[in-house]
Amino acid sequence: MTPAKQAGLWLIQFLSFLLIFSAFYLLLPEVYLFDRFSDRIGFITEQDWNDLFMFAVLATSVIINTLVIFAVATLKKGRV
Repeated sequence: MTPAKQAGLWLIQFLSFLLIFSAFYLLLPEVYLFDRFSDRIGFITEQDWNDLFMFAVLATSVIINTLVIFAVATLKKGRV
């Protein structure tokens, strides 16, 4: 694989991660989740909540992006 193809593939994978991350960050009801979490756990500072919420969004985005890349690679390998 040429360096240009590797760079292009990396860019596509990064853009897919960015799209998944943005969708999660924009579509998850943060205030509702905060209320539910604080009702179950108790008092939580805003900074702790922001850290927890951002970690959850990032981790979920990475896992889903990995699954998407794996599925596309599997499908592509099967066709060739």
